[in-house]
Amino acid sequence: MSLIRGHGGKCPCPICLVPLAELHNLSKTYPLRSVEEAKEVLHIHGLSKAQGEEILKALGLQPVKNIFWIILHSNPHDALSLDRLHSLHSGLWKHLLGELKKILASLGREVEAAFEELITNFPQWLNLNHFKSVINISFTDGNKFQDLSKQTLYASLNILTPRASPEGYQLLQVISSYLQLDSWIGLDVHTESTLAEIEAKLLVFDTELKAKRMLHGVARNYSTRPNEKFHGPLKDTYYHRTNGKDIATQILCVDHHQFASKLLRECISALDEHHRIQKLGDNLPNEDIPTTFNGHVKLGSPMQCPSPIIDIENRNTTDHAFQAFHRKFSEFINTALPTYGHQLTSWLTFPVDFQIHEHCYLKVNYESTVDWKQVTDHLRCNPQFHGSSRFDHALIQLTAEETAFVRLVFLFRCCIPNIGPMEFAFVQPYTARIGGPRRMDHSLKLTRVKALPRASSIFVPLSSFIRGAVLVPDSERQDEYIVVDHIDSDMFLRMKA
Repeated sequence: MSLIRGHGGKCPCPICLVPLAELHNLSKTYPLRSVEEAKEVLHIHGLSKAQGEEILKALGLQPVKNIFWIILHSNPHDALSLDRLHSLHSGLWKHLLGELKKILASLGREVEAAFEELITNFPQWLNLNHFKSVINISFTDGNKFQDLSKQTLYASLNILTPRASPEGYQLLQVISSYLQLDSWIGLDVHTESTLAEIEAKLLVFDTELKAKRMLHGVARNYSTRPNEKFHGPLKDTYYHRTNGKDIATQILCVDHHQFASKLLRECISALDEHHRIQKLGDNLPNEDIPTTFNGHVKLGSPMQCPSPIIDIENRNTTDHAFQAFHRKFSEFINTALPTYGHQLTSWLTFPVDFQIHEHCYLKVNYESTVDWKQVTDHLRCNPQFHGSSRFDHALIQLTAEETAFVRLVFLFRCCIPNIGPMEFAFVQPYTARIGGPRRMDHSLKLTRVKALPRASSIFVPLSSFIRGAVLVPDSERQDEYIVVDHIDSDMFLRMKA
């Protein structure tokens, strides 16, 4: 778009006139490129090719008229902004990952295997790519690079320690700073305070970045991420459907055939659906009625039949969380319900055959702290989720003043006498005292929490859930976990607050 001579030119920046030798110095500022200057130099080139070529080389420009000049009041240099996908995820992070692989290789195969195991066991999360191998695989998808960057730091914490690898620990500090940079720039809404954070804490970008954010808005507006998934089909078409000559015409022809096939398929599907509806006649179900629920949470994936409360306690005897489950529930209902606005006239007793209906899924809607839009988290509390157990974490409002991270143990609904149906979660709080701050946590900007014993699990109403969370266990310290605050922008800002 800017018609510069590339990264080897004397002025390789498409936006300003910083010399090649000064690219590393972010403390200096240089004049911005302008359309008028480019037009003037091109005019000189038309009069004297030698003189014009010398000036064009000094400016790092090609001797070509920019097609965008025909648009009134346009400035292609001013329209350009940071491409987060290629500058960070497929750019800077790709190089950091390469350095990480070199350090792991220097420590031996056992260390590489330990790293791969930690990556494989990283908690699953919606829209987060899960990796089984990293060391010997080369990625080309920038989206995978972004997801891998969120997992690598936590998988390396107890491997690249200052004692085991001073060089590796220095790299972890760089990766931590990179994640901070990526999270701040990746916010969908920028305010004066977030711009101030970028300028003050992320020294990789100087005040010019702040100026560009204010002029162009958030990085999402200039993202090339939506087109990233199309690289694969284009590459397959090039390799398998063209002869390597005049490929643009051939690829467009293949695209045309593919779109025509999709259109025919949709027309046939629409006709089939029309015939299906005609056959149903008056028996047409109310499929278009959306499912609604009160509040911001909804239970899902119910067990087929409810179970007596004593059966739930008896079939989980090996789990300390369910010790005295019946008694704990009775005490919770009678002592905690009044604090939630339910007045009890007498002590409620629950027989051993009191029915509990278990659920394995929880949907949580919440307002994003970034752009104030509704976001949805999908939490699992399932001992057999696709062949393995999955008990997700969440952030809840523990008291009026205190929030806490918890791990799901049991989700259920029941009918309380004289009150009606209610929904609860049985959770393991992560509120144990850790002790003094650790140097590594401060250096790498980590948030650490510690789980209470399983026997200290508590009941909470589903209305206390704020959002889901991803926590990674510290393999060196029992019951301690690291909060993955880079999992999304909302969690990042909540941890900063």
